[in-house]
Amino acid sequence: MSGAEGAKANRQAARLRAALRERESRVQELERRLEALETSMALQFGRLVASAARNPRRRGVRLPKELYRLWRKRNAPEQGPSSSGSERILLDRIDRPEDRLLAAGPCDRIVIAGIFGAQAAAALREHAKVIPLYPHDATVVLDTADVDLVVVDAAAGEPGGPWAYLGVPGMYDRDRALHDVRQIAAGRSLPLVLWGEAPPATLALLDWDATVTTPSRLAEMVEPVR
Repeated sequence: MSGAEGAKANRQAARLRAALRERESRVQELERRLEALETSMALQFGRLVASAARNPRRRGVRLPKELYRLWRKRNAPEQGPSSSGSERILLDRIDRPEDRLLAAGPCDRIVIAGIFGAQAAAALREHAKVIPLYPHDATVVLDTADVDLVVVDAAAGEPGGPWAYLGVPGMYDRDRALHDVRQIAAGRSLPLVLWGEAPPATLALLDWDATVTTPSRLAEMVEPVR
């Protein structure tokens, strides 16, 4: 490679690095805005009321508890984007990127958030809307999603999946993530269900609202009390 070609390649590499840094900055700005949006009390209030309005018979009964929980959090500081004037990124044609995340998605089936193995997730999708939880985002997703109950698959800890070795003694990161999921479910008064047969002893010994092996039983758990 000649000296001129080498200089040209270096300039091109520099431009690519600069473009990559700019893209990374934009992603960070979007993440900050999304975080501020997700922690907005007004948005959470609107979600709760809209959820109850879409299905008052099934979800309206939980509305007072959900609103009380939200009211108790009212004095918690809300963190918004902290970009200074020199750090603020101007987003091309995205004045309010959070607006694109607010599209309503009404659902007339039960909505299940859960820790699943591949087979359980596939089986439940035929009967409900399924929201998988993963170790790295379980608390964020569950704390903001509009769901009817939380399911933990007895086979989720099988090797090869995102929750591999859940229920195996000594896997502290998995245990901690499951503990956080259970706490959020309890705080939101969501039924906490163990799904499947022959669960590991470390899961079977935990407190569950029910142990279920059929989708119809899940549907019965969220039917309104008459």
